[in-house]
Amino acid sequence: MTIRTREAYEHVLQAVGICISARIPVLLWGNPGEGKTAVIESASEQGWHVESLIVSHYEPSDFAGLPVVTGQGSVELAPPGWAKRLAEVDGPSIAFFDEFSTASPALQAAALRPLTHYQVGSLTLPETVSFVAAANPADVAAAGWELAAPTANRFVHVDWSLPLEVYGECLVTGAWPTLPVFGDVPGLERRRAAELVKVAGFLRARESQLSAIPRSADARGRAFPTPRTWDYAARLLALAAAVAAPNEVRRLLAAGCVGESTAHEYLAWVSALDLPDPEVLLADPDGADFSRLRADRVYVVLQSVLGAVVREPTEQRWTDAVRLCAKAARVVGVDPAIPVVRALVRDGVRPPGAPVPPEISVFMAALSLAGLFPEPV
Repeated sequence: MTIRTREAYEHVLQAVGICISARIPVLLWGNPGEGKTAVIESASEQGWHVESLIVSHYEPSDFAGLPVVTGQGSVELAPPGWAKRLAEVDGPSIAFFDEFSTASPALQAAALRPLTHYQVGSLTLPETVSFVAAANPADVAAAGWELAAPTANRFVHVDWSLPLEVYGECLVTGAWPTLPVFGDVPGLERRRAAELVKVAGFLRARESQLSAIPRSADARGRAFPTPRTWDYAARLLALAAAVAAPNEVRRLLAAGCVGESTAHEYLAWVSALDLPDPEVLLADPDGADFSRLRADRVYVVLQSVLGAVVREPTEQRWTDAVRLCAKAARVVGVDPAIPVVRALVRDGVRPPGAPVPPEISVFMAALSLAGLFPEPV
């Protein structure tokens, strides 16, 4: 994708900043000399420590750990200098893997554990570290390699280019757009829980999109849907909503996680939702009306009710949630309600002593078959 306006460029900057702030690895794809490195390193002006590595200058042991024989005769994987420096930083930091498309398959494989488990040899990096990579497309990279699917699936993929509008203006003024990063955002956990409910509802309706690995090698080196990248998408879209990011930023983030076509389908599905607040439903279960909702939307509503009960578990809220599920089952059938009821009756979700309403009997067959039916009602 070629970025042609300053507005589009700033949207990409915000998408990248949201990934960094959410501590989700992001990979910038663009031609050489268009400012990817400069933008990431500019985060140092906002108090972030940036540790830059040109990946092709390193060995797999620089990511997996350097084998060292200890005094006891055992072998320990000692962390390299770049990882030690990141671990010593008191504050937010970025591990920037530049020229990532020059990484050999062996280097890519070695980078997997730091990217998702924050482990470099025997050292565990602090959660304040964000991973960013920059890459040129394989056809223009110096000795470039296509990314292997396991490596590509660790990243959010963002296309990068520098529009003439930005370059011409900033070349004269010297005032380049800054990379926005965000600290603690109020209400983020609730937004994240709500977005996860939407993802669960969409995937119930489109199960084939839970994991869809592309057939072609070049497509496997970019964004595609898996359970990991759906989790990325939910976390990023929640943060985007919390900071009031424009819809185009939401689109960039979703597409960077699960691919263009799947992201378009998901965002269109979400935009058509017009669902009641779960707290309103729990406050008045008798007033709930499911007659105008399709089964997939009923599933999302009940999942949001489940999330609300888990966040604030009381005996009455648990009982009312079961009653809501039973009411929905009588209107649209048990299929969209039974997954939520199963979750509600499992150990650890039902508060001790919460009364089981008689309405739960509509689920008796399904719960008994799963060995989950509570005491007789």
